Amino acid sequence: MGLGRWLPLVRLMSVSSSKECGFRLRVALVRHGESMNNVHEAVSHAAYRANRSADPDLSPRGREQAVVLGRWLASAEKASSLGLHPVTELVVSPVRRTLLTMAPLARELGMRARVDCELFEAGGIYEANAEYTVFEGRGGMTRAEMQEAHPTYVLPEEVGVDGWYKGVTKESDDECRERAARVIQRVKERARTLRQDEQIVLVVHYDFINACLDALLLPHAKGPFDRWKVYNTAITVVDLDANGEPSIVAFNAIPHILHADNASLVSGFPL
Repeated sequence: MGLGRWLPLVRLMSVSSSKECGFRLRVALVRHGESMNNVHEAVSHAAYRANRSADPDLSPRGREQAVVLGRWLASAEKASSLGLHPVTELVVSPVRRTLLTMAPLARELGMRARVDCELFEAGGIYEANAEYTVFEGRGGMTRAEMQEAHPTYVLPEEVGVDGWYKGVTKESDDECRERAARVIQRVKERARTLRQDEQIVLVVHYDFINACLDALLLPHAKGPFDRWKVYNTAITVVDLDANGEPSIVAFNAIPHILHADNASLVSGFPL
């Protein structure tokens, strides 16, 4: 039986806009397409450490995942199955693989994605020694490189001539959790001041999605980011009401991949 015959998503909670409770902010947390680092990591930890890039490209499969994601979310009928029509804003991490994943969707929708330098993956941009014990920060894509690759994206001032990542070493998990908590606080503040319902799509990262969901639902969580499993380009949808209270609408949804009827496009973590 082809993948396209299976239920395209698991809806954990049906949430609709309630005029009695004010407006709601609907946020889609989308993991990037498969990166070349993901490819190496799927082989072994040793292969990952030997071949990893500080800021990897998408793999061929990752690029195809991004294309089917863009087509799906640009369709009013299909995006509505996740409550994501119309998309009112696109926001993306400044990392190469997320910028590339966002590109087909931004093109299909004819929208300008906004780059947010607080949305990067846990750890940041860094090189590591062979033993993976010493880490040296790298700047990431420069402003000129980002503008050339993605001329329609709206770049913040933080993206400069030396890149955007300011860390001198690898960011710790605790630092990532603190950063995610700041982002979630910003999102909650926005939800409290809405004048209409909004649907925002964020293209981000596996660990960062974990950190954000923990910040929303389990704010005292510590340790590694292994509580929430999400496929490459999977869509997790969260509503925040006028009080900033969250509801999970959908988790790890891959209807775009299932309806592509191509099992080889599923990637991201082993079952």
